[in-house]
Amino acid sequence: MSFEVSNTILIERAQQSKISEVDFDNLPFGKIRTDHMLICEYSDGKWNQPRVVPYQDISLDPSAKIFHYGQSIFEGMKAYKDEQERIWLFRPLENQKRLNISAKRLAMPELPEAYFMEGLSALLKLDKDWIPTTADSSLYVRPFMFASGTGFHASPSDAYTFVIACSPSGAYFGGKIKVLIEEKYARAANGGVGFAKAGGNYAGQFYPTNLAIEKGYQQVIWTDDIKHEFIEEAGAMNIFVRIGDKLLTAPTSDRILDGVTRKSIIDVAKDMGIDVE
Repeated sequence: MSFEVSNTILIERAQQSKISEVDFDNLPFGKIRTDHMLICEYSDGKWNQPRVVPYQDISLDPSAKIFHYGQSIFEGMKAYKDEQERIWLFRPLENQKRLNISAKRLAMPELPEAYFMEGLSALLKLDKDWIPTTADSSLYVRPFMFASGTGFHASPSDAYTFVIACSPSGAYFGGKIKVLIEEKYARAANGGVGFAKAGGNYAGQFYPTNLAIEKGYQQVIWTDDIKHEFIEEAGAMNIFVRIGDKLLTAPTSDRILDGVTRKSIIDVAKDMGIDVE
């Protein structure tokens, strides 16, 4: 294996690429992994040097607190490549900031911006050949952090692991989707962690979403947790409704994720003179 250093990032290259095994004309969403991943570990009150390493399993003690108390957060981005082989991301700093907002709410350590951005850049440059260029495809980028410290005491972990893994992917949904407005179950509650991109928020959605799928729907639109009268967001995204010349979306709160796409649509709409409420 060869090693190199890119600013603060240690890079270990895979001995052999798996890219020849991939059919880039028929990509599923999120099921294929690239050759490398970024990993950075937190212990003794500080983050250690980030490393880009060959994609591999992560070994954890059975008493690792992620298994017991759910300290887990993540982000999701897409990378693209143009005809000049330049790599493009959409507002990745917003994802980095939101990761740290989620971390703070779950009593996890915030990750330095440089580790996130430089690590992401080093990983994408190394695996740039994995970025698909076919229609409706992208390299899905999944940064995530979890509690890797051990112990059964119900308290925050003393060690954490941050990872960025990538997956060449096709569209999340194919064509039009049918959605169900949920009137019984709730995604989040006042004072909770609904605004954080926490793994547990999504685990709690699976059961009611499965019920909707059994009825022929693909997604759920969540409503408020008190009376189920107000539309809040969809299962995988924020939601907008156009009524006349106005664009309506639920206000952000501790129940609703402050989506990067949501924020960007509002900015663009205002620049175009569209009234947003």
